[in-house]
Amino acid sequence: MHYDFLLASQSPISGSELREIPGNYQMPARMWRYGIHLFLDLLLENLPDSLDFLIEFTQLAYSMMTLCLESFEVFCDIWMECLGDLARCRMVIEDRDQDIWAEVARYWYNQSANFSPGEGRIQHHLGVLAYPDTLQKLCHYTRALVSIRPFLHTQKSIGFVFSPYHEHRMDLGGHTMTTAFIATHYTLYYRRPVDEFSALATCFLDLLRKEAVQDQTALYIMSCNFASVLQYGDIEAIVALEMAQKDNKTATEPCLSSPISMSALDLATQIKDARGLTPANFHVPPMALQGAILSFHTLSILIDSFNESSVCASVHISLSFIWCLALRPNAIQRLEKLIPWTDIARFLNTLINSDIVFEKIEDRAFPRYEGVARYLPEDFLIRGQTWSQLYYPHDFFQDTASKEEISVIEDPSIGIPRRHRCLWLGVRIATATVSINLLRSLYRIIVFTHRNDANRLDM
Repeated sequence: MHYDFLLASQSPISGSELREIPGNYQMPARMWRYGIHLFLDLLLENLPDSLDFLIEFTQLAYSMMTLCLESFEVFCDIWMECLGDLARCRMVIEDRDQDIWAEVARYWYNQSANFSPGEGRIQHHLGVLAYPDTLQKLCHYTRALVSIRPFLHTQKSIGFVFSPYHEHRMDLGGHTMTTAFIATHYTLYYRRPVDEFSALATCFLDLLRKEAVQDQTALYIMSCNFASVLQYGDIEAIVALEMAQKDNKTATEPCLSSPISMSALDLATQIKDARGLTPANFHVPPMALQGAILSFHTLSILIDSFNESSVCASVHISLSFIWCLALRPNAIQRLEKLIPWTDIARFLNTLINSDIVFEKIEDRAFPRYEGVARYLPEDFLIRGQTWSQLYYPHDFFQDTASKEEISVIEDPSIGIPRRHRCLWLGVRIATATVSINLLRSLYRIIVFTHRNDANRLDM
């Protein structure tokens, strides 16, 4: 019945009022909920006796959703999510083809995300599929909580990621870099005492210094860290609320005091120092403060272990976060003293070479490229979050909203576009927060504080 009505309402000869009825009354979602999902739940509850019926029903439903995708493209994001759900159902009941169906589900969820990048529910689904990679799972779950449309059910699911750390999390000698990182976020998420956070964060940072972190791992780490600054989607998170403001003011206030040192690992002391650096009228909640300290210590270590091919993407996501902070004067003034400006300037200096087009990085317009270099793989990680809404031009992801698959595999040709993106962000941030001079003859970026050349931030 739903399909027949959709067929009639979306006919070329139908009037505009009739065409709008399915969307206004959420008929595609109701078709899934009452025509498919209820039966799936019933069959799943009666396993294993219902196994044959369940397989046959999922095949029928999959064919129907595919037909809807071909016939009613206006609702393609819904059909794609439904296809992902059906593939995930097959993954659960299959003995031999679980990995195949997991990839099918992941494909459809990613396709749906191209049409609805701010939908936290899709990130939640991808988090479920990330097993056994707990770091990737935590990344998707935290993104689900800080998406433009957060999925609050994730608050329960993220507890399963943290459950192994209810006990024995303080056994510091038994941690790997990943487990220490997740345990650190456990202390943040559950608002544990600052001493626990300091001990586990120090353990994680020590291990991070010793390991050769791959770029994808570093991206997951930084994404989770920035979610903690936004207090994991807490509706009263001050920084998140300020970043979501509708005005388009640009930050102009400079950093008036020296930033805290990122070299030492006495985090408990630095938390106290950071409270002193924050202006009295710019309170930072403990979770956001600790999350910011963790984020920028991590960034500093990634830069110190500099290997451009392995950390440039994670520095890019960090610079984009700082730039979005800089677009909100109150937000940047809460956290500006915690940012490792010296390390950032030193990193940007290393990016300058003969391939850099200074006109592109000095231009106020977002640097664009065509072809495979148009999108960087991390763009798909950054988009859709509450903090990143001001970063991309409104039509930047327009080409991804199609049924054609967009590759997010690292292409060798994107190295130069990524360098330009980082340098462009460096110029934008410096323009908003501190003074900057571009010395083209030396191919170096030299960043000065507003008041004193002695506090020069380049290395």
